[in-house]
Amino acid sequence: YTNIFYHEWDKMGQNGITQRFRGSYSARIDDRGRLKIPARFLSVFETEYGRDVFITSLNGDHVILYPIRVWEEMESRIESHGAWDPDMDDFINRLGFFGVESAIDSKGRILLPPELRRESRLEEEVRVFGKASHLVIWNAEFFRERELGEQYSKEKLHRISRIINGIPPLPGHEQ
Repeated sequence: YTNIFYHEWDKMGQNGITQRFRGSYSARIDDRGRLKIPARFLSVFETEYGRDVFITSLNGDHVILYPIRVWEEMESRIESHGAWDPDMDDFINRLGFFGVESAIDSKGRILLPPELRRESRLEEEVRVFGKASHLVIWNAEFFRERELGEQYSKEKLHRISRIINGIPPLPGHEQ
């Protein structure tokens, strides 16, 4: 049943419906620092984006892997906004500090920069999350501690349900 679902999903992507990175998968980093991209995500790269990527991080606690086309669209939006905004300048500096262009090799692996691997504690077993247009790579235990360490509050769920359903935020709850 699962294979049929993915087969149908792949066919939809070929008919003009863009495939997305969804869900999360366990993955391994080899002794040379290469991440084996999970097969489902590799399929999206091959179908939608190609193999060129931009690898970066905002805080060094996890790695963000943008298909280069997605990154270039983001750069265009940044340029149109203007880098003179102090928050935007900080954002650009952080992504630039960790950032490097690379490519997925013929075996579906990507070399992660040593400094970024150390900073984000990416060793052997990692978790790769699909975020629609890009991937995020976490040390699984660190993610569990940091992101899943507390219950998801009713307030957060209510706010997100308003966003998903197109309902304006309550007064005093804008972000």
